[in-house]
Amino acid sequence: MLKIKTVDLAVSTILLAVGIAEFIGGFTMDRLEVRQIHPASIPGLLPMVLGLAIAIVAALQLIGLYRRGNTEIEGVAGGLVTVKELARLALLIAICAFYALFLVGRVHFWVASSLFITGFMLIFELSLRMTKRKLAITITRAVVIAVAFGGAVSFLFEDLFLVRLP
Repeated sequence: MLKIKTVDLAVSTILLAVGIAEFIGGFTMDRLEVRQIHPASIPGLLPMVLGLAIAIVAALQLIGLYRRGNTEIEGVAGGLVTVKELARLALLIAICAFYALFLVGRVHFWVASSLFITGFMLIFELSLRMTKRKLAITITRAVVIAVAFGGAVSFLFEDLFLVRLP
């Protein structure tokens, strides 16, 4: 088992690096000024804002961890992360990697996003102790939410932000 502070430190450091990389990636995107497009509508604006937000939150978390020192976190028994929690984190990372590396670009974006959301919800909400009725409700809810949000995200980016999605 790992201490929660160790896991928080690792995750915060990774998120800080991701946020900085996303900001730099958004900043170095083409500006489209050649087409007389207003500078505030650059394609990299959203990634820059998101990257900056991720980096700020991760930096604040790191500062909080540094200030806290070796004191225990209130409400956490022993301040340890169990193997089961680490397995769930690894599963979450695997699902996200599968979405980014295998789904996006191979199928339409809204289909990929809908599959990702459905899979995510089912993996983390289904239980062997569920009744058949509860199981059917959970699956139906996951599919409805996934299709709605997959379509909404696709519409938002393609039609409102005018971003070409894979």
